[in-house]
Amino acid sequence: MRLGIQTAAAAPSGAKRPAAADPWVREAGAVAVAALAATCLVWPPGKEAPLPALGWAAGFLFLAVQQDVRALRIPNWLTFPSLFAAIALAALHGGLGGAAHALGGAAAALGVAFVPFAMRWLGAGDVKAGMVLGALWGAATFLAVFWWMLVVGGLLAVAFVAAQGDLLDLLGRWLRSAHATLMTRRVTYFRPAAGSAAASGLPFAVAMALGASAFQIWGTPWN
Repeated sequence: MRLGIQTAAAAPSGAKRPAAADPWVREAGAVAVAALAATCLVWPPGKEAPLPALGWAAGFLFLAVQQDVRALRIPNWLTFPSLFAAIALAALHGGLGGAAHALGGAAAALGVAFVPFAMRWLGAGDVKAGMVLGALWGAATFLAVFWWMLVVGGLLAVAFVAAQGDLLDLLGRWLRSAHATLMTRRVTYFRPAAGSAAASGLPFAVAMALGASAFQIWGTPWN
């Protein structure tokens, strides 16, 4: 069976993007969301934090969330230096073995994010941010946390689309995508129409931070 990924545009819906908020209001909101996400990460209620390099991860996620909420983009000036710093930190504490552990975590993050990125569910900045966290946490821990990130991201996306009144369109696209995938034996995803709520994008960095917080509190559900 040939397996591939293809995307198709949905029919235009005529929806319009909401007007941009005042820049100062948006900036203040971005900082507030980033602070809340970082606080949830470093203050798990009643449980010892299992994540390594927690302070570094919280600092990185604070900046990533702030940038993503403000501009729906995690910039290269944040991700590339952070990735190099995470690998250097691992090498400083663990030598070549520590550096290999960090590189393995970054590679694992790149691997699991490839399909969501190819289907345009994640942006390039999201993938690079995941690589930073993979380098800080290692492959095994990142894969467990990434499961929570996807769950939280999916719930946030559905809630946002439902709040905009586009839930039926979302479910319809998913059903058509599943039907086309089964009929053609190629992974097919029908993209939302330009200007719709689903096409406006969500800051996945928020899901990253909240997903890490969920892992801090509940760990892995399969253990």
